[in-house]
Amino acid sequence: MVNELLSGSETVRSEIIAARDSIVFLLLAGTSNVSLNPGISAAGATPELTRLTPVVDSEIIFSGNCLSLDVPPMTPEGIPTPAIVTRACLDRIGVNMIIVDAGLAATPQVPFISGNLGASLDPSIEKALPEFQKALDFGRYVGSLISGYKMVFIGESVPGGTTTAQAVMKCVGNNFNTSSSLPTDPDREKFLLIKKAQQRLGNTGLKADQCIAEYGDYMMPVALGISSSLQESTVVYCGGTQMANVFSLDRMVNKPTAKRYVATTKWVMDHRPETMKKLVGNENLIISNIDFSTMPHQGLREYENGHVREGAGMGGAFALYSILNGNVMELYNDISTLYERLSS
Repeated sequence: MVNELLSGSETVRSEIIAARDSIVFLLLAGTSNVSLNPGISAAGATPELTRLTPVVDSEIIFSGNCLSLDVPPMTPEGIPTPAIVTRACLDRIGVNMIIVDAGLAATPQVPFISGNLGASLDPSIEKALPEFQKALDFGRYVGSLISGYKMVFIGESVPGGTTTAQAVMKCVGNNFNTSSSLPTDPDREKFLLIKKAQQRLGNTGLKADQCIAEYGDYMMPVALGISSSLQESTVVYCGGTQMANVFSLDRMVNKPTAKRYVATTKWVMDHRPETMKKLVGNENLIISNIDFSTMPHQGLREYENGHVREGAGMGGAFALYSILNGNVMELYNDISTLYERLSS
């Protein structure tokens, strides 16, 4: 136990404190056509609006403002994006942040690094990543730019990404279920889409990189490319089962010698503990014990009822804040204030 706000690896606290002036946070923002399938993702009020979610998440995290929508991305029930949590955490502790295009379908109105990849395609219809190698090379380039940082935190905003993650996991032999932004996981919708994708390819045995190219989203090869360039930096993948999948793929593809962790939330661990522990291992897990039960806004309190759970690097950003500041009441006030300002 690191402190009451954080549990998991006992070595992380000292590593973060030692590296506090050499930490960068990356948001890998991307789009998958998978999110256009009804019922797959709650990262937007409608399937069509999920294509703008990573754009606005990028704007909120970088600038604290929604620039491409009038209000922050919401679930159909009106529950806000976790990007507001990530923004509040990073803003208060002053960590450098970079937005990285990992397959965006629209352009954020804030500075970002573009890979010119385009949206990931729906694997139930066609090969998901026709530009797989380009995405991997782009990730390597981004990694080379930040290789001087001691610690690199990598979050993601990819609606539909838990479905693509589950498809890739099953392709490489990890027969686990991913989490979801919905309180009741859309298991049937995921199963049907993945089954259709598998039928498209037949029973052909694929290597890990081929599994990603056929079934994944561009966030995966971009993240793997970044990791491959960070030979001496500690990498913390910030997210739930999507990032547990990337962590596992990193071990398969890159076999990194530097330290790698996954930082997630208690909500993900409550939902999919087996997936997280099997893919990552207890020694590499960082769990943020965020508690929204007393927040003044119902939309935030609904996180405690299984809505959203993770996204936009929330678990990792909270872990950073917990260690570098730790005044949780100040943070919760910041989150409430930001939510009020963005939704007014």
